[in-house]
Amino acid sequence: MTSILRPCGPAPPAAIYSDVASAFAAFQAHAKANGYALRQRDSRPFRTLFVCDRAGKYDARGKQKDVHSSKRRQNTGSKKCECPMRVALVQDKVSRQWEVRVLEATHNHAASADSTAYPAHRIASAPAEIRASIDTLAKAGLPNA
Repeated sequence: MTSILRPCGPAPPAAIYSDVASAFAAFQAHAKANGYALRQRDSRPFRTLFVCDRAGKYDARGKQKDVHSSKRRQNTGSKKCECPMRVALVQDKVSRQWEVRVLEATHNHAASADSTAYPAHRIASAPAEIRASIDTLAKAGLPNA
């Protein structure tokens, strides 16, 4: 059986937003429809940077050679592949509106076949009562199962 890989869709389109939260929601909706997800990399008072969730390198925490092999984590992996796609959200100092600036539009990986491959999309698609239950348990200090 052969698998047909489709490329990731385009970066979020140029737009103006009133706040970072609404921009991020629009980014995630666009990314979900195009086979990828975004995460916030850093934020400053007038600029917020979003990157593909596959940006960065594999972090081999728990795999250090000085840790005894019986305590070393086995069979770990990562989705990270140093994807260069980046989008900045910059606030105009006069109008206080947030403008989208695509810094790098291309991905170096194929699109995911299913949006449930991304935790951000799974959480967003969960019914409101389940999300409320998760929030309540988290505030009570209970781990999610």
